[in-house]
Amino acid sequence: MPFRINSIKSYFPKKKENLNSLKFKNLNKNKLLKASGINERYVSSKNENVITLSLQSAKKILNAKIKKQLGFLFFVSQTSPYKFPSVSCILQHELDLPGDIFAVDINMGCSGYIYALKLANSFMHNKKKYGLIICSDTYTKYIDKNNRSCKPIFSDASTSTLLEMSKKKFFKSFDFGVNGGGQKDLMLSNNSNNMYMNGAKLAIFTLNVIPDFIKNFIKKNKIKKNKIKFFVLHQASKYVCDNIRKKLNFEKKYFLNNYNKFGNTVSSSIPLLLQEAMNKKKIKKDDTIIACGFGVGLSWGAVEIKW
Repeated sequence: MPFRINSIKSYFPKKKENLNSLKFKNLNKNKLLKASGINERYVSSKNENVITLSLQSAKKILNAKIKKQLGFLFFVSQTSPYKFPSVSCILQHELDLPGDIFAVDINMGCSGYIYALKLANSFMHNKKKYGLIICSDTYTKYIDKNNRSCKPIFSDASTSTLLEMSKKKFFKSFDFGVNGGGQKDLMLSNNSNNMYMNGAKLAIFTLNVIPDFIKNFIKKNKIKKNKIKFFVLHQASKYVCDNIRKKLNFEKKYFLNNYNKFGNTVSSSIPLLLQEAMNKKKIKKDDTIIACGFGVGLSWGAVEIKW
């Protein structure tokens, strides 16, 4: 049987920074804000990591009944504090989850949530009622204080998405793409503690590939444009999201965004948008939503959700 989204919960580090926290020389904060749209970001402390953040978001969503009926745990992150073991195994123990669940880590960054939903959609043979996707990233731990391209953009967060078996097909269609030729444009090597991002090249890639990818996704899956309620895009920046919207030729009201409040939270950006829309009752039964993640890898993916 297919799964649907039951609920989404989130958790953020205690420390919050804004543009006034940046001490770069000759920084034009107004120009930066106009381009990125990002003012506030969350920064994890030495005592906070993807495990501690994940435990907090997951505990908001789990209870004894759900734990007993949990069939899988997908942990989406690129910033584990360990090379091994898998964080999904650690979380299984710390959250006191059943020992017979399917637990796996997914290292796909900004497109990781879409990949996790696709894997969840494949668990039709699983007889347990629930599944859990935890997204957590702490990119700020790998950004030097003098890193002008990354420090104003990235933010730390964790989201937990509870999936529940459903008779109705909630996730209608998926599509994915990769281009490993762009791997060096967003990278953290083993011998470095400071991530590198070529923002200009990433923006060019995104605007050359993602709008056409979404257009083809809509066409291939015969999705009627007038039936689309919202586009839920990875919150890379205002510049990227605005230009994707313009190339898709849709009005602003069709696009959810929260980069101004949370920054680029990597794998959590799409579930954060969905959580906010659910809490504000913006999404109603039978609404069609197109969610698309894109970035590091380079990788991208889209899903059609029939709410």
